[in-house]
Order: sequence, then C-alpha cells, then structure tokens
Amino acid sequence: MARSEARNQAIRAEPRSVGSARARDPLAREVRLLGALLGEVIAEQEGPAALDLVERVRRRAIARRRGGAAPGAFAPAAQPDPELADLDTPRLEVLARAFSTFFQLANLAEEKERVRALRRRARAAGRAPAGGSVAAAVERLVAAGDGAGAVAARVAGLHLAPVLTAHPTEARRRTVLLALRRVYALLDAFDDARLTPAEDADLRRRLREEVTVLWRTADLRLERPTPLDEVRSAMVFFDATLFAVTPRLYRAVDAALDRMSPGLGPDAAAPDAGRTGTRAPRTPAFLRWGSWIGGDRDGHPLVTAETTLEALRIQADHVLHGHAEVAARLMVDVAARPRGGATPPPISRRLLADADDLPDAMRDLEARFPREPYRRRLGAIAERLRRTRAHLAGLPGPRGGRYAAPEELLVELAEMEAALEADGLGRVAHGALRDFRWQVETFGFHLASLEVRQHAAVHRAALAALRETPAALGREVAPGVPAGEVLATFRAIAAAQRRFGEEACRRCVVSFTERVADVLDVLDLADLAADPAIPAGATGGLAPGRPALDVVPLFESAEALAAGGAILAALVAEPRYRAHLRARDDRQEVMLGYSDSNKESGYVASHWLLYRAQERLAAAAREAGLELTVFHGRGGALGRGGGPTHRAVLAAPPAALAGRLKLTEQGEVIAARYANPTLALRSLEQAVSATLLASTAEHAAAAAAAERDGSAAMDELAADACAAYRALVWDDAELEAAFVAATPIEQIAGLALGSRPAARGGPLVGGRPPTTLAALRAIPWVFAWTQARANLPAWYGLGAAVAAFERRHGSAGMARLRRLHAGWPFLRHLVENAEVALARTDLRSAAEHLALAGAAGERIAAVIADEHARSARAVLAIGGRAALLDGLPSLQRSIDLRAPYLDLLGDLQVEALARLRAAPARGAANGAVDAGRPAGRAAGDSARTELERLIGLTISGIAAGVQGTG
Repeated sequence: MARSEARNQAIRAEPRSVGSARARDPLAREVRLLGALLGEVIAEQEGPAALDLVERVRRRAIARRRGGAAPGAFAPAAQPDPELADLDTPRLEVLARAFSTFFQLANLAEEKERVRALRRRARAAGRAPAGGSVAAAVERLVAAGDGAGAVAARVAGLHLAPVLTAHPTEARRRTVLLALRRVYALLDAFDDARLTPAEDADLRRRLREEVTVLWRTADLRLERPTPLDEVRSAMVFFDATLFAVTPRLYRAVDAALDRMSPGLGPDAAAPDAGRTGTRAPRTPAFLRWGSWIGGDRDGHPLVTAETTLEALRIQADHVLHGHAEVAARLMVDVAARPRGGATPPPISRRLLADADDLPDAMRDLEARFPREPYRRRLGAIAERLRRTRAHLAGLPGPRGGRYAAPEELLVELAEMEAALEADGLGRVAHGALRDFRWQVETFGFHLASLEVRQHAAVHRAALAALRETPAALGREVAPGVPAGEVLATFRAIAAAQRRFGEEACRRCVVSFTERVADVLDVLDLADLAADPAIPAGATGGLAPGRPALDVVPLFESAEALAAGGAILAALVAEPRYRAHLRARDDRQEVMLGYSDSNKESGYVASHWLLYRAQERLAAAAREAGLELTVFHGRGGALGRGGGPTHRAVLAAPPAALAGRLKLTEQGEVIAARYANPTLALRSLEQAVSATLLASTAEHAAAAAAAERDGSAAMDELAADACAAYRALVWDDAELEAAFVAATPIEQIAGLALGSRPAARGGPLVGGRPPTTLAALRAIPWVFAWTQARANLPAWYGLGAAVAAFERRHGSAGMARLRRLHAGWPFLRHLVENAEVALARTDLRSAAEHLALAGAAGERIAAVIADEHARSARAVLAIGGRAALLDGLPSLQRSIDLRAPYLDLLGDLQVEALARLRAAPARGAANGAVDAGRPAGRAAGDSARTELERLIGLTISGIAAGVQGTG
C-alpha cells in the first residue's frame, strides 16, 4: 500500500452521512465512525506508517478469524500473526494501544446502543410497562392476586443496599474514565435527528480532539492509588449519577403503584391528578448505599483508623455539597408567592429562627426575595447545609446555625411540604421538594454507610496482644498492622458515630468467620476500645469510646458455608450475643463470599454451597426470631458471582430474601452499572423488580417444589464438579507453575490497579507471585484466567459433572435436568451464566498462553479443551439449544465482532511475555533485546521496562475487549 493510501484510508472509512439517528444500524455506524477517527488520530500522532501497520495487522486478524475454526473451537494449529515476531517493542506498543483504545471507544457505542434499545422497547410498549421494570413487577403481583394493600406492604418492606468496594478489578485510570464520559456525551449528540451538517462537523472535530487526548493519556497508572484516592474515585459516580438517579428510582416505584389506583374522576383538572407528584408518596426511601472504600482493611495495612475517618469526611463533603446545591436550586425555582400574600405560620416561625441564627444571610435573602417566603426559607436551608458541610468536612467558614443531624433537616422539609400543599402547591411539595427529601432520607449527611472489614485471625491475635499485661500494643498481628491499630479502628468507629451519626459507620464484617468466638471477639475489642487504661496516645490520638456495632460474620470457605446455619444458631444461643441482638432490634446480617468459595471448590459446587448456606441461615434466623439480611459478596466476573442481578435474585432461596437485598458492587462493575444515568436506573429497577417478585408466595412455592425435585441431583452435580475442578486446580502438581508461566499474573500483581495487594500476607516481593496458589486472592486468580481467555473459574467442572450424571441415570436423568432447568431459577441461572462464560472462552488463545509453560502447559490446555467441549455439550443439552448464545444474539454479535482484535491482543501479550522471560534479569549486563538497541545494562533494563509496559497495555486492552477483569 502506498503511503498516501495509508494516510487516507482512515479518512475514507469515516461515514459521510449526518448523525446516526436515521442509520439502519446506528451501532455499526457509530463503531465505524469511532474507528475511523481513531485511525486519523493515529496517523496524526504516530505517522502514516503506524496506521499502515495497524490496518495491515487488523485485516489479517479478521481474515484469520473468518478462515479459521469457529469461535470457541480448539485450534492449536492456528499460529499468531508472523509479523509480530519481527516488530520491535515500540511498534508492538502502538498496536496494543490502538486496539485497546478501539475497544474502549466501541464499549461506549455499545453502551449507547443499550440505552437506545431500552428506549425503543419503552416506546414500543406504549402505556404497558417495560419488561424488568418495577411497573411490570407490580402488574405481575396484581395478576397473582395481590391487592393494593399487599403490594404497598411489599414496597414498604423493601430494603436495597448496594455496597461499593475498591477491589482492584478496574483496569482504567480515573483520568481515562472521565475522558471516556466526555466522548460518550459527544457520541450521544449524534443521535439527534435535528443535527445540521455544520453541527455534525463540529461534533466530529470535538471527538477527534477527545480521542487525541485519550491517545496521549497514559492508560496505565504509574503509581498505585492510595485508599483515599479510591474514595475520591468513587465520588465521581456519586456526583455524576447516584445522587440524581436515587430519587428517580423512588419516583419510578411510586408511579408503578399508581397502576393499582382507580381511574380519574369526572372533576379531575389534569390527567395525572392523584398520581405520583401530585399526592403524598406511597414509596419510602428504601435504598441505602454502602461502601467498603476506606474501611476494608482485610490484608490491607494501608487502611488505618485515620483513613476511615478521612473517608467519612470526604463522603460528608460531597453529600452536603450536593444537598446545598439542591436547596439553592429550589430557592431559584420555587418563586411562587403565597395566596393572599400571608406567609404560612410554620414558614414564618422558621424564618424568625433563621434571622436569629443566620442574620447576615437572611438580610441578603430578605432584600432579594421580600415577598417570596418559600425562596427565603430554602435559601436559609442551603446556608445551614453549607455551614454543616464546613463543620463535618473541616472546611473554612462559619459553623453557627448548622444542622446537628439530618433529622432536623427532614423535619423542616416535611413542614415545607405541608405548607406548600396547603397553599395549593401540592405539585411542588410532592415533586421537586419530595425528591430532595428522598435524597436526604437516603444519603443523610454521610452519603454511604462505611463498613469496616477485618480478618477473624487478626482480631484474635490483637485480642491476645491487648490482654497481656502490659498490653502489647506494638505487636504486629498482621503484616504492617500492630495491635494498637486494630484497637484504634474501633475507637475511630466510635469517633465517627459521634461526629457523623451511627448510620455513618456501624458494621464490622469479619472475614473468614469459622466459629462463634470470631464474632464475640469483635464485641470484646469494642469493650476494650472504651477502656480508659489504654490512653488516646496509644491509638493515634483517638479517645476511648465504645462504638455501637452490627457484627457481620462472613462465611467464605466451603466448610464455613456448610456450617453457617449451625454457627448462627450457636451464636444466637450465646446469652451475651443474644442480649447484643436485642439491643439491635433482633436484626442480624450475614455475608457470603462468592470469590473464595469458587476458587476453593469451583463454579458449580460454589453456587450450590451458597444456595444451601442461605437456606440454613434463613432457617436458623427464623427459629431464633431474627430479621436476617443476607449480604451477597458478588464479584464482577461470572466466576465470582457476577452476571445479571435480577436473575441472581430470582435464583436465590426465597426465604433468604424477604424483601431485603444487599450486595457488593466491585471494580469495573461500578462504572458499567452506574456511569450512565439511564443504565443505572435500569439496573436499580431490575434489582427492585426481582426482589418484589421473589417475595411472592407463588415464586416461593414454585422454587420450593423445584428444589425438592432437584436438590439430590444438585448434590451429585456439585460433588462431581468439585472433584473435577480440584483434580486440575489443587491436585495437579504442574498446574500452579503452568498458571504462573501461562498468564500475566506477575504483571497483574504489579499493575497499580488498586491499593490492595494481590495476595494475602502483603504485597508480592520483587514482582514474584505468591509462594502458593492458596495465598493468591480470588480476584487476580480470575483476572489472570480472563486474560488468557480460558475463563476457567466460570465453568470448569460442569461438563464432567453432567457427564457423570448421565452415566448414572441415562436419558431419564438428562430429561430430569432439562425439566429442572425449565422450572428452577437456580439451575437456569447456573447454566445460563456458564453458557455465557463458555461462549466468551477462546481456546486457541488459551492454548497459546499455556504453550508458554512448555509440555505441562500443552497438556493442561488439552485437559481444559476436553472439559470445555463436555461443558458446552452439557449446557446445550440441558438448555435445549443448538449453539451457544442462540437466545442472546446481541451478545453473540458483540463477541464475534471483538474476536479478531482480541486474538491480536492475546498474540501481542504472549509475544511480550515470551520476550520478557527470555530477557536477562534487571540490572544484569546483557545484549540488546530489540534490533538496533545498544548492548549494556542500561539498555537491558530499559528493554524490560518497555516490555512490562507493553504487557500492561495488553492487559488493559483485553480487559476492555472482554468487558471484564476479575
């Protein structure tokens, strides 16, 4: 190809038509546009030869995929692009950056298509409720026989608690995330059917500008983020989405309840009279956000008592800024004058108090709004919130006249609602003002309840040290964690409660709980925190104080999950703990760990262990008269409990839900679910809808019947799947070394994805992997297999289990599994998630990675391929499909379109790993690694650095391509 051709091919590929609103396939149009603009930027920034290289390799990757085996087929003879071996590291880096950036841009186009599809379905439904919405759930409840009172009671009993965590599975920097949101906003504007050619041209110009900045922005973090960096990153989603979406969720639920209301009477003045926004709401503030970011110290010595208090300060700063902005906006908007000119008495009394507490501010407001008391009152509320923010966030400014607690503000808002309604302004009272009240009820002055997590063994060791005479405060009870710091944590919780309120920080999650004493240890530590004999100087200046606590045992191992119900029953039988529960209104929360149970027992056995654990916990709680909340520690990846939330809710034992859903939102899942307001609302609505439906007697009876029919079959499947999984992962003597050689686990551990170490017991030393597989956390374990495109934790063992079941029970057994799949949400969820994981697996790439481990890797690749074939056959036989993802054409399309570029990134990763491992150790004198580089120690170190950066780029690119990490 001539250079002029190379220079112009991206320009020629750029779509010429205006916008995308009238395109037959708008997704394809937008992906083509973004790809062309990226090509133009590459030509501008790197030169036409770089674009020529990218295009040449891209076309060959597509040809290889089209001419080779079908997606997912094991094709060990397929070789990587031969040109890659001849390229130096800088040119390989250009390829990695090009396809990584393309995936990030394509992901935005697919996100936009999901929003477009939701709107298309909503328009097509007309006045009927959209599938998965709360309105659709309400219609189903009514159809099942629930009256208005029963549905209202179900809504009143709802409790939804998403908990944001800082688990290191977000491969993108915060800077890149923000840049991508700017690109999305510009791309979204292309859907406007009113675009003129000039406006279209300007949008393209601005897109090129953003893509240029994105190209020149380092995709990889140079420094590992601190826990407080992670807190600030989470605030991006609160500021941009969560704060505004939360009242929209309540409004959607409240509108759904209108579907049960009688029609309008003949005297109605407007078609929505008596509907949401014109009446007092029927929907309580049932959503409560939680966070582990700045509180999760399990294996993380950088999360200290000081960190936890600072995290709460940052949260208070953001939420009070948000509240003050809403009040200020309402002050501008609610310009209505009272009828007759007389100020309602409750407002008048408040304004007199405002004049006493805020004299300067009120003089200004009186001058601006002399005959508009509602505006003056809202202005006073905004000023009081600003002063509350200054106090709680430690900012400069006056503090007098602030709110002592959110309850004070809520009383004032209730008074204003009543005054507005009495004045004929019910639409304002039950519209914008109610949205504000919902926000205050949900977020308080703390934003999200910060939860503290620590390992049971650390608590145990700290107690032993603190009970010595004198207390061994300086003894290290975990790497980098002295006993005094553990005690300081409890004093920090007490200090946080005094400053921000009890709801700001009251839960202590105990990792790897295995016995009753692990829970009681927390109460002992809380008692010691109040001991004045241990001075404040010994705990970082934190004064003695006993926090009010809810202790949350976390069951993670197979043994603990199996014994969870018995442990809870024994715990409740302990007099001291029973007294503690009575003081906490007999409410108990128990957390279940999806990640470690999967790593230990495999996909099928882990899911069944978790299901049975929920049943046993629900039975123990029912026997003890407790209100149980099961906290689901789900990850983003399918191997760690990921997948559609609504399907997971319906798959759970109904007795363990009872209208209460709490779950973790981790890593890249936070951006995927909550970066886009439309998708955030949809995600939350689906969770509410599923929780309502799962609480019905009809669902419970059907699930109970299916379980009675299927529990024995699941016992067999789980046992056989666990045996197959453990035979490979834990019993194969060569697996661990092959895993380390075949995957970029060393580089994943070294990437600055998050502040947490990749292994328990401290960071990896010198970039080396942990000495044992057991030390490696579940997240990097899943992440590494995802990079190799094997996805092993999300399906391995299923095929062996089904094959064994068929051998024992024949065709009748398979017919039984098909019947169970049709009628039991649990088995359907298990099989459908495995189907997605199998479809996303690429065995050619997995084999290419495993070849790095030599003969052992090639043997293991063959074992994995055999089990993949068995598992795919099992999924198709049980689900009655002819091919994987037959029922999900949009997902299949996405996987197929991405496959050639993922092939290329996988080949780049393998090439870089091989070069890095062949290079001399850092600091050793060596010859050149790349052609044309001078020999010597500095050159060798520089070459290793370049290769490590290249591997990091491929990790980021593959994560973007498969839309997941750990």
